[in-house]
Amino acid sequence: MKKSYSQFTADDIQELGLRMVRSVLFGEIKSIQASDWLLRTLEINREIPSNSEKAKSELFIAPVLTDITLRNRDKMTYFSGYRFNVDSKRGLKGFCDFIISKKHDAAFIESPLAAVVEAKYHQDLADVVPQCAAEMFAAQLFNERKGDLLPFIYGAVTNGYEWLFLRLKEQTFDQVQKMGESALLLLFPKMGRDAYDEGRHHRRE
Repeated sequence: MKKSYSQFTADDIQELGLRMVRSVLFGEIKSIQASDWLLRTLEINREIPSNSEKAKSELFIAPVLTDITLRNRDKMTYFSGYRFNVDSKRGLKGFCDFIISKKHDAAFIESPLAAVVEAKYHQDLADVVPQCAAEMFAAQLFNERKGDLLPFIYGAVTNGYEWLFLRLKEQTFDQVQKMGESALLLLFPKMGRDAYDEGRHHRRE
């Protein structure tokens, strides 16, 4: 039995009955301009020492997620460093770097839509994919237990500069190639719209 999300391996994901394939998740993506606030914040933060995981999270990852949230105030919010215990017997427990919720006014984790995991130093982004996948699967189970049936759960692995994206539908993960910061400002709002639109369609059925 795994002790936490961070100890998951690719074999563990398969043992959960899940599979992962390479795919094109979002089709054509057009860049949009980052806000002046984000550009200025990142410019300033690059002058600050960032030799620790905590520093990277605070200086580079959190500002990007904050800017995305500010652009979508009525669609989402995010939680940083929260404990997310869903199924201890299967190791789906522990602290998550970031959990994105589609409930913009949530005070606690509700309707988790995406997990964002920071790669540790000397880790390739691909090495952290199992941890992210475990958190995404936990989010899927969490929503199912609450009767909140989202068609997709999204995930991202990042070192603060590059981002690798995942999508979970039922028992299959789609994985997309690495992307830079500029793609995020379109991708995360699109994730939220897709989940909302398809979730509304399922509720009508």
